Amino acid sequence: MRAADVDKAGPGDLILKWGKKTQVGLENEQSNSDELFVYVNETLFERPVYATLIEVYKRKLFTPEVCGKEAEMNGFRKAQLQQVFDTWTSTEVFKLAADYLREKEFKYASDVKTLKEYLWNLWFGTYTRCRGPSGSSGWEHVFVGEWKGKTIDGHHDWVGYYLLQKADRVHYRGYYTYVDNLIGTVQYTWDNHVKPKGGFLIGTSPAFDFSLFSVCAILHPGSNGCRYKIDGHPLGVTSFKQSCSAGTCLATAYPTA
Repeated sequence: MRAADVDKAGPGDLILKWGKKTQVGLENEQSNSDELFVYVNETLFERPVYATLIEVYKRKLFTPEVCGKEAEMNGFRKAQLQQVFDTWTSTEVFKLAADYLREKEFKYASDVKTLKEYLWNLWFGTYTRCRGPSGSSGWEHVFVGEWKGKTIDGHHDWVGYYLLQKADRVHYRGYYTYVDNLIGTVQYTWDNHVKPKGGFLIGTSPAFDFSLFSVCAILHPGSNGCRYKIDGHPLGVTSFKQSCSAGTCLATAYPTA
């Protein structure tokens, strides 16, 4: 899948500065004066796998407050998200993921149409994280991020992080671990909310992340349950599912080193 990710960042497309190491309990310390992303070649974002995602961010189709009810999945909102979904599931990366699920005899992978229907429900089916209205989904949690009180939930996409950094809304507070410029577990603030510890793959296309997290959640869920290698580095994915309006939905998925 890594080789098939033709939309990943190439050499020189990203420059990062990891700065100081941090630890849990330092959430109230002052942020680094330096930001995580020093340079990003934004021509990457002209490619459809990025552009469709960024359009969702620009349109503010999701509200970050996790306890608030989300808009209904219809009309313009559904059309925009369907465009992202169709773009990502048209990539070679996704086709390899689908082939792998079929080889492993996943019951909903017998044909592409059935698999896409299952994945739409898995990622976009709604549920509550607050014993209130259905205000969350796996897709929102992973690719958009959510606020619960003063804490950031989810938010495991490097593109979304970078765009918030560029808008001066995200401020980096240091790293726990990182592997090359491929994956990092970090601490940061987003507006007046804190992510004490969280991470994301870096430089991968969102279609790659979507495909990888889908395979892992289906075949190898659990804490660090999915193991794989990227560029020779052993990595993992933690993922969990839960019941929801659509049957079974993704609760979370994020990479681990």
